[in-house]
Amino acid sequence: MVRSQAPLPEGITRSISYGRYGEAADALRTLVQREPSVAVLVALADMTFQLGELTEAKENALKAVEADPREHSARVLLARVRAALDERDAALADFRAALELARPKAAPAGGGPIPLPAHQALHNLEQLIYLEHVDNLAPGTLLPVPANVRDVAQRKLNQLLDSAGDEIPAIPLGGQFGRLVADPPLVLHDESPPALCLNRRDDWSGVVNAFKGEGKGIAFVDHLLTPEALAQLQRFCLRSTIWRRSYPTGYLGANPESGFFSALLLQIATELRQALPELLGGHHLNYWWSFVCQHQRPGIDIHADQSDISLNFWITPDSANLQPGGGGLDVWDVAAPDDWTFDDYNRGEKDIHAYLRQKGARQTSIAYAENRGLVFRGSIFHQTAPLRFAEGFENRRRNVTMLFRRTQS
Repeated sequence: MVRSQAPLPEGITRSISYGRYGEAADALRTLVQREPSVAVLVALADMTFQLGELTEAKENALKAVEADPREHSARVLLARVRAALDERDAALADFRAALELARPKAAPAGGGPIPLPAHQALHNLEQLIYLEHVDNLAPGTLLPVPANVRDVAQRKLNQLLDSAGDEIPAIPLGGQFGRLVADPPLVLHDESPPALCLNRRDDWSGVVNAFKGEGKGIAFVDHLLTPEALAQLQRFCLRSTIWRRSYPTGYLGANPESGFFSALLLQIATELRQALPELLGGHHLNYWWSFVCQHQRPGIDIHADQSDISLNFWITPDSANLQPGGGGLDVWDVAAPDDWTFDDYNRGEKDIHAYLRQKGARQTSIAYAENRGLVFRGSIFHQTAPLRFAEGFENRRRNVTMLFRRTQS
């Protein structure tokens, strides 16, 4: 029985931060026998999950949830493990439960304004207006303010973004209108997925050959999703108010914890593993997310993924791309060193570029195209190419990323 509330020892936390998951898992297995706190169970489930030990990961995640059904991190981890095991219905149920457990945005003491980055405020404002329009709701149903107030807010936010430097400033949002924009009501657009999500094709062997050939772990495929699956995913992203993570250069993220989960996404991952057994056989879906960029602001900076193989695909219509041939992904043929930490290969821009120069890395630029998917070794460095997309909520550049890792058991 789990009684202890003990946190993780500092030594184990340090091993995890340096990516020494096997070492951390061994220490946690010993510790869980002596002091099985929820924190220790969650950490052990996480470490074994990262190592591909899915059976053990599920066992410990279940123990953590049973010990504290309201522990958010335990429920999220259990959902991810179940998704990896292709227990899709159970995974979705756990993600929904985790979403209910997530704490709402805390209002400042005294009811003061909520600070929010300007690009997130603009996105939220435009999305609420879009939802009123697409659902044929009377103007003001979701945002109970006059149209001229909305127009002024949009214009001022766009002006602020046009003049912003490297980082976008936060603005205080108060009153009923401001609070709705700062923390819009949660909407999860739900549809049953189509029978087939990936287009049937005869050239998957060509993708495998490109990945293993001169591309050194890079391949792309056009018309990845069926028209029905693509349209459904576009609706999900446009109509779900799940874009809760803001990045200072001007893009937003959605992940499973914030509501970026659906039967459609899990089915896409399953079909991809079936279509590419030579690459993804013996792998599981480890994590996934989506980013939405702010028109002409920079996208994701140079980094590597915590995966063995990554899938990145784009879903915004080509008509929104004002620079055809650009706006896609820049990829280098060099991977992050084994001894680099997650922070090293995700936040160390200067060191990454120095390392790439030292290695004589070659850069490949893959142009943006709606419904184009890129399959690549997650450890190689990549970044969003310079982009210029049309203004308007529906025209923002949106991509989906899925991370696959090797399964051990």
